[in-house]
Amino acid sequence: MPEKTQAEIAFSQLEYTCTFKGPILPAGAVVGAILEALGPSGYTLSGMELSAKTPKPDDWSIVFRRTAPAVPARSLALGFGKAVITADNLDWGEAEGFIASHGAALKAIQDTGGAATQTQHLVVALHVQLKARPRCDVTAHLLSREGLSLLDGEVKFPGIILHKDKASVIIDASAGFANGLFLRITREHSGDATLQHLAEALRKDEEQVFAVLALEGVL
Repeated sequence: MPEKTQAEIAFSQLEYTCTFKGPILPAGAVVGAILEALGPSGYTLSGMELSAKTPKPDDWSIVFRRTAPAVPARSLALGFGKAVITADNLDWGEAEGFIASHGAALKAIQDTGGAATQTQHLVVALHVQLKARPRCDVTAHLLSREGLSLLDGEVKFPGIILHKDKASVIIDASAGFANGLFLRITREHSGDATLQHLAEALRKDEEQVFAVLALEGVL
């Protein structure tokens, strides 16, 4: 077993995407229902903006941003064919409230806009700060000698990209934090899976990655 390494999450970003079975029109009733659902979480009318930077309607969206507080950032972007929720530095202690409020917003979209969910994707990106151990040592056991010999030259960092059925993980060197790791976990879920189920699967994935890397710290 690799030696245990103390670590802490320096920055994280969560991105949830649900695609609809058919297009919806983000009309006034839908907008009002979303604001009503997210209002208690600090979303306001002043945080809304229209994103229409391309001529393709599929790329248009109405973006709802949390303004109270504005940091760490939270947003919901609603387009004709999908909804995307993002959250910076979301702590697991906040998970229950986050699921309740944003789940209510998604339900409002379904009920008011007539949107049926086809697929759901959950992505988390983590910058993990390591303490008292070089990051190359933490990931060295992930690659075999044969893997390391694929190219000539000095190994700068032994990282991996692993694709599995409806899931993937990237382990790389963090570009933003000295002696940090960048972890990206992606998993696809069916349209009828609950947000609670998605959260439980993500927690399991994070714990598994930390265990394989022998990292100790609060997720």
